[in-house]
Amino acid sequence: MITALVIIVALAIAIKEVPSLFRTRKWRDIAVFLVMLTGGTIFSSMAVQMKRMTSPLKIIEIIYGPINGLFTKWFG
Repeated sequence: MITALVIIVALAIAIKEVPSLFRTRKWRDIAVFLVMLTGGTIFSSMAVQMKRMTSPLKIIEIIYGPINGLFTKWFG
């Protein structure tokens, strides 16, 4: 029930903001807005349901681990 409320609020925010961005043809802004809104909605609905989540820092470590290894190989 509360998850549905989170989704309804996210849709209301999108309905209010996206048309003005669409009229001004800000495609990158629309893409970033939708990605951030989707991520926020997912994390909010998981928090409302009290689901166990991994730390966002782990996701950053997974993404930047290979890059860090590459720089260590080059400059280490």
